[in-house]
Amino acid sequence: MELYLRFLYSLVVVMALAYIIKKRGYLDDTGLTVSALMAFIILMVTDIKWLLIILSFLVLGSLVSRIGCSKKASMKLYECKRSLKNVVANGLVAILIVILYMLGMLDYNTALFGYVGAISAATSDTFSSELGVLSKETPRLITTLEKVERGTDGGVTLWGIIAGLIGGFLIGLLATLLFNNYYLLVVSTLSGMLGNLFDSISGALFERRGILNKEHVNFICTMVGCISAVAMYLGLLKYF
Repeated sequence: MELYLRFLYSLVVVMALAYIIKKRGYLDDTGLTVSALMAFIILMVTDIKWLLIILSFLVLGSLVSRIGCSKKASMKLYECKRSLKNVVANGLVAILIVILYMLGMLDYNTALFGYVGAISAATSDTFSSELGVLSKETPRLITTLEKVERGTDGGVTLWGIIAGLIGGFLIGLLATLLFNNYYLLVVSTLSGMLGNLFDSISGALFERRGILNKEHVNFICTMVGCISAVAMYLGLLKYF
């Protein structure tokens, strides 16, 4: 596609998506602006399939956040809209992967697996956080297994872990269908859960003590998801 046609195509798609997202109330205004810029870069460098992966995170994350919203609100854990900080913390690694691919520093498949791994980790963490807090189980701190209050940084439940696996699996399933690569399903599920677990560990060790904030921990989550996905992909190349 000619550059100017790709530019116009990307601009129209992003504007249409921004309109829909604003109407649905998924993001606040600043979050919407930055996410639109990210979407534009993704479309200019790759194609609509890559954009659908990160859009699925936004839609799935917004949907699960609204499950049990009254209960979450009573615990002061409900976010009705995602903000700029949330967009950057969860999307920065993915967009950096796209930029590295654009600069020729990553080949297509390495970039794809890293990109999917980062988004899978963000989705897995969101599913665990948003659905795990609704569990009737008493959360336990991931580092010591001591019982903690719901919403405690680093607190996990069995249902939250299962929900996280489901989140990573859904991203992997979509990626597999879009790119016709069945390795993406396994890698996405596993890397998503690894990122999720590192999020909980970082929350228990650092966020509870005020050393890191939520956005730092989310960034670590997506970085671990990305790196582990790339490592798994390179391992597959070596043995298969």
